[in-house]
Amino acid sequence: MPGATDRRSPAPGVPRWVPGILAALGVGCTLVAIAVGALAERGRPVDAGDATLGLLYPLVAALVLGRQPGNRVGWLLMVSVVTGPYLLASEYVALAGTTAGPGASFAAWLAAWGFVPYYVIVALVPLYFPDGTLPSPRWRRIARVLGTVVVVGTLAAMFRSGPLDYAPAFENPLAVGLWINLVLLLCSFTAFLVGGGVGVAAQLVRMRRAEGTERARLQWLLLGESVLFVCAIASVVLDLPVISSTLFAVGFAALPLAVAVAVLRHGLFDVGQVISRAVVFSVLSGILLIAYAVVVGLLGELTAGQRRIAVALTALAAIGAAAGWERAQRAVDRLLYGERRDPFAVATRLGSTLDSAAAPSEALQALADEVARVLRLPAVAIEPADPRLPSVACATDARLTGDVDTWPLTSLGQDVGRFAVTHRHPGERWRRSERDALDDAARRAAALAWAAGLVADLQASRERIVAGREEERRRLRHDLHDGVGPELAGMALQLERLTGRLSGEPEMAAFAGRLRDQMRRTVAAVRRAVDDLRPPALDELGLVDALREHVAAYRLPVTTGGPGGTADPARVSVSAEALPTLRAAVEVAAYRIATEAVANAVRHAGAATCTVALGLSGDDLLVEISDDGRGVPADAVPGVGSTSMRERAAELGGSLDVTTASGAGTTVRARLPLAAR
Repeated sequence: MPGATDRRSPAPGVPRWVPGILAALGVGCTLVAIAVGALAERGRPVDAGDATLGLLYPLVAALVLGRQPGNRVGWLLMVSVVTGPYLLASEYVALAGTTAGPGASFAAWLAAWGFVPYYVIVALVPLYFPDGTLPSPRWRRIARVLGTVVVVGTLAAMFRSGPLDYAPAFENPLAVGLWINLVLLLCSFTAFLVGGGVGVAAQLVRMRRAEGTERARLQWLLLGESVLFVCAIASVVLDLPVISSTLFAVGFAALPLAVAVAVLRHGLFDVGQVISRAVVFSVLSGILLIAYAVVVGLLGELTAGQRRIAVALTALAAIGAAAGWERAQRAVDRLLYGERRDPFAVATRLGSTLDSAAAPSEALQALADEVARVLRLPAVAIEPADPRLPSVACATDARLTGDVDTWPLTSLGQDVGRFAVTHRHPGERWRRSERDALDDAARRAAALAWAAGLVADLQASRERIVAGREEERRRLRHDLHDGVGPELAGMALQLERLTGRLSGEPEMAAFAGRLRDQMRRTVAAVRRAVDDLRPPALDELGLVDALREHVAAYRLPVTTGGPGGTADPARVSVSAEALPTLRAAVEVAAYRIATEAVANAVRHAGAATCTVALGLSGDDLLVEISDDGRGVPADAVPGVGSTSMRERAAELGGSLDVTTASGAGTTVRARLPLAAR
C-alpha cells in the first residue's frame, strides 16, 4: 500500500483536488436535504442511515484518496456522493408535489435509484480493502461478477417501477414495467447476501496471510463490520422506528470510521481483544436471531401460548450459544492470534517443524518462522552470541520495530544469544499462555544456538585438519622431491657404476645389480608417492596453468558447418583474473573440482563449449565450470565424482551448487574460502 508520503495523482488525468470537490458536493447536498426534511412543512425526515452514508462516507473517501491517491477503496467509497443529490432530489419532489416539468421529472428519476451506493459499499469495498487490490488473481472472476451485478442493479433501479422512497405518492417517470423490479430484486439479493459473504471471505483469506501493518488494518475493518452487524441485529430485534434507525446509523458509521483509522492511524489502539469479543458476539447474536426467525416462521402468527413456546425455544438457543461461546472464542482467537491460548499446541507445532530441519542453523530459521506464524507475530529474531553464526529473523519489514521483548538465551550456564519478539500492537501485554509458549521457544532457541556453535566448532576443526593436511603434504612433497628422491636416484647411479667395476666377480656383480634394480624401483615408488600427495603441476605451474595443461588434452567435437560437414575439435577454455597466493588446501580443492567437472562435461554432456572461470567473490575463490550440453536429468543419481566435489568444498567450509536444465547445459559453481574461518 502506498505510504503516507505518496502524492501521485488519484488516477491518470484526474486532478488531486477532484476528491475534495466531490466530497464537498455530496456532503453539502446531504446537509441541505436534512435541513429541508426537518424544517419544511412538506419535507420528509432523512433516514439516519442515509444521512450517515451521505455525510460520513464521502469525507472518509476524500481522506483515503488524499493519503493514498491510487487506492481503489477510496474511489469505491466516493460513490456515496450520489446519496446527497438523491436525498435532495427526493425532498424537491416531496415539496413540489409533482413530477411534471423537466426539473421535477429529473429529480423524481434520480430519487428512484440514488440508493445504489449501498451495493458498492457492501459488495465491493470489503473485497478490495485495504490496498485496493484483490486477495489474489483467482478473485478476478468473482470481482467481475459482483461488479456486473452492481452495474445491472443500478440500471434496473434507474428504470424500476413503484413509489419513490421519500415521496411515496410519486413514481419513477422512466419506469419500464414490473419485470425490471425482479431484476432489481435479484441484484439486491446478490449484492447484499452473496457480495457481503464474499467480502467476509476475502477478509478472512487476507487475515490468514497478513502480517504487521496490513494485519492491523484488516483488524480495524473487522471491528467496524462487527459493530455494524451487532447494531443491525439490535435494530431488527428491537423493531422501534427511531431507536432501530439510530442503531443502524451508528453501526453503518462504524465501517467508514474503521476504514479511516485503518488507513490513517492503524496503530493508534490495540483493538485485538475488542475484535475478538466483537466477532464472537456478532456470530452468536446472528445465531440467536436466525433461531428466533425460524421459530416465528414455523409458527406463523403468534398467539399468546405460541409466544411462550417461541421464547422457550429462543432461550434454548441462547443456552446453546452460551455453551459454544468458549469454543467460538478459541476459533476466533486462533484466526487472529494463532495458538496463543494453547502453549502445548505451540510446542507441538514447533517440534514438528524442527524435526524436519537438516542442521541447527536451519532449525533456528525454522523456529523463528514458526513462532511468528503460529502466534501471528509481526517479527521474531534470534541473535546468536557466536559471531560466526548469522542472525535469523522473520519480519514483514526485515526489522524489529515497535515494542520488543527479549529473552536471554543460555545453555549449560553460557550466554549463547538473545531471542527478540515484536508485539502485535503498541502497549500489548503478553498473556500467560503466550509467555509460556515464548519461554519454551526461547529454551529451544538456546539449545539450537548451542548446537549451532558446536557444529561451527566442528567445521572449523575440520577445516584446520584439512588445511594442515594439505600443507603437510606440500611440505612432504617438496622434501621427497628435492631431498630423498635425488639421493635415492644418486645411489642407484653409484650402484650402476659399482656393477660395472665388479665385472670380474660375477657373484658380486649380480648382487650389486639386484641392489641397483631395487633402488630404481624405490625411486619410482617415491615419485609415485610424491605425485599422489599433491598434483605436481600445481607446484610447477600454479593453479591456472595447471588447469590449462590438464584440459588441453580434452576435445569437444563441434560441427563447423563448412564444406563436407567436417568437425573441428574445440578445446576447453580456462579464464582467470589475478589471484592471490592460495592455501594448499584451496589449490587442491579448486583443481580437483574443476578437473572432475570438465571430465563430466566431456564424457556425458555432449557439449559444444565448455569454460572454466576462476575469480574472487568477496573472501571466497569462485570456481565456475559451465557447458552448453544436454544437462543433467532430474532423476539422475549423483555419482562418485559429484559427491567428491561436494565433499571437497564442504571440507573447507565452502559450497558447491549445480544448476542445470534439460537442453540448456550445466553450470557447476564452487565457493572456497580464501582463509581459514
